[in-house]
Amino acid sequence: MSALLTGIGTRIAERWLQTVVLAGLLWVATAVVAVRLGHSHPFDVGRLSAWLDQVARERAGRSASAVLLTVAGALLAAGAAGLATGALGGAFQRLWGASGAGPPGSWIQRWRLDRRRRRDERTRRAVARSVTHRGRGGRLLLAHAGRAADRRRRTPRPTGPTRIGDTFLGVASRVERRYGLELERAWPRLWALLPEAPRADVSGARQAYDAAARLAGWALLYTALAVVWWPGAAIGTSVLATAVVRARDAAELLATTVESAVDLHLTDLAGSLGVRADEDASALARGRAIARHLAERDGPGDP
Repeated sequence: MSALLTGIGTRIAERWLQTVVLAGLLWVATAVVAVRLGHSHPFDVGRLSAWLDQVARERAGRSASAVLLTVAGALLAAGAAGLATGALGGAFQRLWGASGAGPPGSWIQRWRLDRRRRRDERTRRAVARSVTHRGRGGRLLLAHAGRAADRRRRTPRPTGPTRIGDTFLGVASRVERRYGLELERAWPRLWALLPEAPRADVSGARQAYDAAARLAGWALLYTALAVVWWPGAAIGTSVLATAVVRARDAAELLATTVESAVDLHLTDLAGSLGVRADEDASALARGRAIARHLAERDGPGDP
């Protein structure tokens, strides 16, 4: 047991060092550069080099304790920044997964629906123009309009304020439509039954999604540096764009792995809960039987 706890503690420490301290030290270094250069000299490398030389000369005659205190302060600042990004990442996850039941989510959803209608209308007009044109130009217009129409058909209709929310709401809707089962209620029981391989797939997808959310938190911290150093806004914007792209990919992977787990292990869940169903019962009938069992056990008002 002691060896197990030691191994777990080592892995936690390594993960904390990689995801929090190193990224935090990079942000602390950027913050120091931002404060020293300011808006007036945002890329003056010579000014920064001269300041570093001055700091090195001043610190050379000081005791080792002063150096250790400086290092400890930098590590504490990095850890604090990492904790802040964790909290900001959680806020981003709540924002991305919002259902749009009330403002401002409903306003954003309405704006997305209006934008989709406008794009669909432009696509229809492009198809109509391509049909009326003859020759090579008309064929190119028709091909371009056809590709745009295919992309629109593959893109699901907005059901929430964000595309990530559409992904999560979509998998919950498909599970309910296919099995008559509320995913939020059934998932904790199903997760306890999953074998090691699908559990690892779901965990890996969730870790990637969490990492993307933390990266979005770092983007806000870098953007905050724009108060004293305007390039911080450009850095924060690029980091946020990268975080959103990664979050969308991770959300797609997470939704796919969760849906696959439901498809492959629904029978195991029914057996574990003691829900009896005929051998030739459809998946929908089995799922509805599980839903009734969970409703009777938890009560209709419980999540």
